[in-house]
Amino acid sequence: MDLLQILTKVRVSFEAETRAKKMRNLHEHIRVQIEKTNEAYKAKANKNRKQLEFKLGDLVWLHLRKERFPSRSKNKLMARSDGPFEVIEKVSSNAYKF
Repeated sequence: MDLLQILTKVRVSFEAETRAKKMRNLHEHIRVQIEKTNEAYKAKANKNRKQLEFKLGDLVWLHLRKERFPSRSKNKLMARSDGPFEVIEKVSSNAYKF
């Protein structure tokens, strides 16, 4: 280790620096475009969606998908909804306890 020379000069390629700056700017521009496009997709998908807010004591029907209950036998004649259930507690704007 003692025989190795210590490099005192650092070589900088100005062409590489400018290219790296251009790539950073390009990535930033693409990130902004993706975010803007995702917001447009979100607005279009949520345009006709209704926000449902249930109150405590409301009776609700649950629509079930077959994938939610893998332990039960599945067939096309199985009931796809169940209820009515009473809302006991609001956990968040998207989750309720029945």
